[in-house]
Amino acid sequence: MRPFVRRPAVSPLRAACGGAAVLSALCSGPGCGARGGHLTAPTPIGVSPIAPTEAPPPPDAGLPPVDAGPGRPMKLTMYFVAEQPCPDGTDAALPKCGGGSLAAVSTGFRKTAAMQGSARLCDGRVVSVRTVHPLCFAVVEGAPWGKTASGRPARPFRSIAVDPAELTLGHWYFVPELRGLVLPAPSTGEVHDGCVRADDVGGGVKGAHIDLFVGRRDAMAALADLHAHGVTLADGATICP
Repeated sequence: MRPFVRRPAVSPLRAACGGAAVLSALCSGPGCGARGGHLTAPTPIGVSPIAPTEAPPPPDAGLPPVDAGPGRPMKLTMYFVAEQPCPDGTDAALPKCGGGSLAAVSTGFRKTAAMQGSARLCDGRVVSVRTVHPLCFAVVEGAPWGKTASGRPARPFRSIAVDPAELTLGHWYFVPELRGLVLPAPSTGEVHDGCVRADDVGGGVKGAHIDLFVGRRDAMAALADLHAHGVTLADGATICP
């Protein structure tokens, strides 16, 4: 995830993948399981846009109903922080902004880190992409999940990447299908209130499409139904924090 304006929120590979991180079972091809790399533009490996169909019944977590007004059907995809495998290979350098290298890593991990925009290294450092051409990373302080294109820390299940031509960065939106969902790690047991904020952008996030940051790759399984059916996005200015 990366500072807005200075660099795109998503590297070329992420753009090629439709701006979406998908479950291994839902995609195939190089980099799919690892979320690929942003260094080159391979054959797209994301799931084709899916028009919302019949959504699964909303979970019942005892939350009072909320009337957010009319909503807009949206494709939902997900992305996460790349976790370096430990031990990892050392055949590639993770380029440091300003010159030099942050670490010696495997080629596969470098591609994954570039695609997701943020990564956690084996030594605990969190790094984010600053520029794509040339590709370089910077260590992020005070943001355990990396930073978004708006400069805000990424928040699992709360931050979304959007097309700024369609939705307003920094604005709160409401997703009724998320309301009442009992969240997996890294927010284990929390009940989602349906509110999300447009914190990020993505090269492959265009039109009626939101990319939800879920923190960890394995968290995507809990939202597989929403990925398959799509969601509804309404204005959240009057009901969200």
